[in-house]
Amino acid sequence: MTRSPQSRKAFTLLEMMLSVAVFVLLVTSAFSLVGATTELMSEVSEVQTQSAQRLRFVEACRAAFESLSANSSVEFNYFDRGGRFDTYLSLVNAPEAFDFGLNLRDEITRVVLAAEIQPGGFIRSGVYYMTDLDYEAAEKSDFQNIEAPFVVLIPRMRQLTWQFYDPQARKWQQTLDGGITTSLAEMTMQVDGSAPPLRTVFWHIDGSQ
Repeated sequence: MTRSPQSRKAFTLLEMMLSVAVFVLLVTSAFSLVGATTELMSEVSEVQTQSAQRLRFVEACRAAFESLSANSSVEFNYFDRGGRFDTYLSLVNAPEAFDFGLNLRDEITRVVLAAEIQPGGFIRSGVYYMTDLDYEAAEKSDFQNIEAPFVVLIPRMRQLTWQFYDPQARKWQQTLDGGITTSLAEMTMQVDGSAPPLRTVFWHIDGSQ
């Protein structure tokens, strides 16, 4: 006996199952490809964001140092917070440093770039705008109670450290202790993420020299 033309055109159960399996495999592969592409694009975007964030921060610091005049000076305070240090780099008599609209008042004499350890281990970097009275009060509390306007620059950093070149000893020092006068400051920073630390050297005019 021979099958009718209609029965020869129909799919068998095995053929249907194979077709469904191939379709599911193709759909799964497509979703996997889309997911991998999305993850890659997210990683690339994150790296680009971190890079732009670092460059903006470095540019802001560079502009601040370049704004210093012969009447300006640089001071450095640091405080042990249980094995890690909060640091405060003060640009004195530098009205154009980190000019975000908060240091236009005549009574603002210090623009202080802070790196403060947070409970989670990250570093919060920002700028305080201080009067002489604000600075005196901050010193009395070891900079733990600061009543001054503050602008956050980068909320989650892994590292923000400074070194200063001592021209007499011809080497880099971690502090300005001992009355060091210098025109070179080196900053090392690392933002939250996989980007390696970035080291930058700034030249400035120190009015105390």
